[in-house]
Amino acid sequence: MADKIREIQSRFSRNMQNNDSVAAVIGYIPLFGWIYPLFFRKENDFCQFHGKQAMHLNAGMLVVYFAVWILENFPITSWLFGADSWFHPITQAAWRITMLGYFGLCAFGAYKAFIEERWEIPFLSDFVDRIQNQIKK
Repeated sequence: MADKIREIQSRFSRNMQNNDSVAAVIGYIPLFGWIYPLFFRKENDFCQFHGKQAMHLNAGMLVVYFAVWILENFPITSWLFGADSWFHPITQAAWRITMLGYFGLCAFGAYKAFIEERWEIPFLSDFVDRIQNQIKK
């Protein structure tokens, strides 16, 4: 057990001196953290990978937010999903589950960036590639 703790401590001190892993971790700060590794660390492929992944994660979260907002506030759908309707708890639950997943994926992505590992969020890169191919067509 003590050897494992020493290993974690040495990895932590080594990574704190490595500015690239810290820049990749900054990318997972919610909403605007992806800007730093994507635009200020252009020469580093590791930072670009995590910056793009964090940007895609934030974009997905914003899409869900706007979808829930439209369902709750658009005149045609607000009678069904609005504040005093039957299905309002469903939209609120979807939003809360999305936020929990978002913060969890941000934390896990930051951890993986900190230990200098390239970890792709499951299904995210495939979904983004599909959308980019649809846009190109």
